[in-house]
Amino acid sequence: MLRRTVVILAVLTLLLTVGIWTAGSAYAANPCTAEQGQLLIDSGQYTQAVAEFTCVIDTEPTGVEGYRGRIEAALLLGQFSNAVGDYARVTALVLPAHPDAQATILAGYKARLKAAPQNVHALTGASFAHWWFFEYPQAIHQANRLLNIQPNNLYGNLFRGSSRLLHGSNKAKGTEDLERALALAPQSADVRFIVADAYTYGQPEPQRALAEATLALNWGLDTPRVHAILGSAYLALGDQSAAAFHIHRHIDLVTTELVNGPGIGAGTSQQLSLVPGRTYELPLPATAGETISVLTSSDDFYDSILVLLAPDGSPVVGGDDYDAYFAGFEWVAGVTGTYRLWVTSFESVSSGDLVVIRD
Repeated sequence: MLRRTVVILAVLTLLLTVGIWTAGSAYAANPCTAEQGQLLIDSGQYTQAVAEFTCVIDTEPTGVEGYRGRIEAALLLGQFSNAVGDYARVTALVLPAHPDAQATILAGYKARLKAAPQNVHALTGASFAHWWFFEYPQAIHQANRLLNIQPNNLYGNLFRGSSRLLHGSNKAKGTEDLERALALAPQSADVRFIVADAYTYGQPEPQRALAEATLALNWGLDTPRVHAILGSAYLALGDQSAAAFHIHRHIDLVTTELVNGPGIGAGTSQQLSLVPGRTYELPLPATAGETISVLTSSDDFYDSILVLLAPDGSPVVGGDDYDAYFAGFEWVAGVTGTYRLWVTSFESVSSGDLVVIRD
């Protein structure tokens, strides 16, 4: 009897082992794929699609389709902040490996819409891709097509309004679109965020941008972009302390590597080598009453951001879009001591040399 039990256990162990191996082999033969993710989107299973495309990204961190698909699924879920964040990751991680990523994404949407001109999913993804790549007329065109099919589509109203304000075309209609989106989803932090973005970078209205971004933050979007918008609003309204707080938070959220750089005295400059996630901390000596003037520039990218920390570590002044999209500031030191300048690219997604000049 004992021998029979041992034999049965051995057979069961063998079957279990074979079953595990077979299951593993099946998974290896059918891992997560962008194709499967797109099928999930097409069947309306957006949350599952996000998970599938996340697996694709984990498998190929610099691949185009993983991000493209996860962005599309996020948009269809109304997670506009997540979609913006993923396109920032495309800038940081995908474009260096695939410089043609933009063309690849847009070509894919063109092919899908040629095959199915009324595909709501493709119209949404295509419009957003054009929006992200600053191609606002094309974004508006795709949003128009989308709204012809679904007049109350939240994405279509929100991003047609945003595109109109950012492009500077038909701002009155753009404002109407944004108000329509707010009426459709008044409690959405993501909608508030996009409205705040439009009133920051499209039709500057600092008070409105501040109100909308504050709601987005209070409702859970503690993101780099929200803090950048708040920083810009407070700068425009003359509140340097509040602006510095939010710009410092923006930089802190995007920094994965804080590098101690060389000191920067009056009349000197430093050239810094940036990669995604890298922020430099530069010691900056100053005396009370001294005017500190700092400006950044680059031949490799076009957007930087910085904040100055007092000797006690508190943020005292920040800079964003001081000279076009380059950060800088002019500020009078309150105390004598060594300040610390934190500087990086906007959202810390860019690679290349950044020049920091102190007059």
